Amino acid sequence: MSLILSIVWRLGAGAARVTVVLTVPVIYGVLRLMARPVDPEKRIAILQAAKKIILRDGYAAAKIAQIAAEAGVASGTVYLYFESKESIADALAAEFFQRAAALTEKYVPKIVEPKGIEKYIDAVVQFAISEKPILEQIRPDPGLADDEDSRQKRAQLQDHMGRLLTALMDEGKIAKYNANVLGSLIFGIMHSIIVGAVIFEDQPLSEYKKTASDLLRRALKPD
Repeated sequence: MSLILSIVWRLGAGAARVTVVLTVPVIYGVLRLMARPVDPEKRIAILQAAKKIILRDGYAAAKIAQIAAEAGVASGTVYLYFESKESIADALAAEFFQRAAALTEKYVPKIVEPKGIEKYIDAVVQFAISEKPILEQIRPDPGLADDEDSRQKRAQLQDHMGRLLTALMDEGKIAKYNANVLGSLIFGIMHSIIVGAVIFEDQPLSEYKKTASDLLRRALKPD
């Protein structure tokens, strides 16, 4: 049962009155502004609980109360960290980009090594497979997340990729290009592999992997 708080003011001597209705999410949104979250572990617990409930019941059916119960907190506490279920989904999408950044840091500097490109593709594909169930729920459209936090995380990831590629160019290990554009194109290839081979499975992964690695190896070969 939803709790609704009504505040009524009577204006002047007449019967005119103004009614303001605050629902629970609005109340906790105000509280969220007044008291910012200070426990990162609790935020992580809420996100982990949300992922479990969404995978079990589906995103549409998942309820804040269920997520709160799974996390061991009150429903109101969830609203101190997240304004809505949609903002939880946005946070999960942003988390995806943070983990993708770790893969970039580990594998991109090694793409010049024998089979380095193939190892990068394998890591990206395995990551996508592990995240596929939750991504299908919170992002049924295979397009990238478009909320502000995800856009910022994506921009940071692209900027970091550009710096890694610039270092390889400066060392003469790969051909010189606009590093940011090259990074964006590499991400585009990886995204196409994920969509085509993992989500839609329209072509064998082996074909995507061979074509992408051959293409990148030729393009990156220094002059």
